[in-house]
Amino acid sequence: MKKSGIYKRTAAVLTAVSCMVLALAGCGSKEQGSGGTEAYQDYVIGIMDANYLGQYEKYMEITGSVEEEAAKIYEANVQAFALDMEEALSVKTDVVSKGVTEQFIVAARNIYSKVKYQAVDVVRDGDTYTVSLEVEPIDFRETVRAPFQSAVDSFNEQAKTGAFDGHTDQEYEEAYGKAVAAGLELNMGEMVYKDKVTVKVVLDYDKENNIYFISDEQMEALDDQVVNFAG
Repeated sequence: MKKSGIYKRTAAVLTAVSCMVLALAGCGSKEQGSGGTEAYQDYVIGIMDANYLGQYEKYMEITGSVEEEAAKIYEANVQAFALDMEEALSVKTDVVSKGVTEQFIVAARNIYSKVKYQAVDVVRDGDTYTVSLEVEPIDFRETVRAPFQSAVDSFNEQAKTGAFDGHTDQEYEEAYGKAVAAGLELNMGEMVYKDKVTVKVVLDYDKENNIYFISDEQMEALDDQVVNFAG
């Protein structure tokens, strides 16, 4: 019988996602923010909105990007999050069909639409700007616990009655993936949040090109707080 998965985010996947996202996320020039710190705060919020909400207006205004470029940030992040969810819930990403992954993408969009964050402070120290974000992390484990367990229990009951007898390994994994995806789609309730945390985002300065940007490491740390897989 299929058993519950281990809730663990994969660092290698997350790093790759971060690289893809940030390769598109070059920000405006140093001179653009010379009139105050608001532009740096807006830049970070613009990246957050583009990554998690699929809202690009602020990001495009700050960076000069077109909507097509900005949309790639959101789509890459959502697809990667869907794969993270599959792995966390013991769905074999390299076995199940594209259709199953598309169902997880729908769930990923739903979860991301409920993220909570706001910029609360910007501090300048020479050429370094630090933006403080107040984040209310989504507790992934608790949010999906009930619908996931229900789906697994139902799947296991079907397995006991021989519903999957004669299935190949691939067919069995496909059936399991569909069951979990359907469970999340039909039964996921309100998001469960952990206590608010303050995350400090340091904008790195590329002196040669006169631009500020968020490093991969910074984005990884921020991403781990927005949706917390650890429980």
